[in-house]
Amino acid sequence: MACVSNILLLFGLVSCCVSLPQMQYVNNKPYNLMQYTECRGGKVYEVDNVQDIDECKLACVQHDCAAVNLYKLNDFQFKCEILAYVRGYFPTQGAACYVSYY
Repeated sequence: MACVSNILLLFGLVSCCVSLPQMQYVNNKPYNLMQYTECRGGKVYEVDNVQDIDECKLACVQHDCAAVNLYKLNDFQFKCEILAYVRGYFPTQGAACYVSYY
């Protein structure tokens, strides 16, 4: 089941952040989706060539993140940024941010 949800989530990334789930949970901590938005703040880690959303979730756990930016670089290439804190938000085409308010 987890594999299917990861495939669906990557399909959502492929369609340029349109079909992403409104909420993701990482270690029972809720992260709310902000589509077409880049969260600005303290970047502590970056994952290039994302193959599976679990790569971003694992990095988030390892760095106790406040937010995760997802970027579509081209039709087949994605990356995520792990933020320790969020200072603000910036409208960005081809991006999405999952942010936790806790």
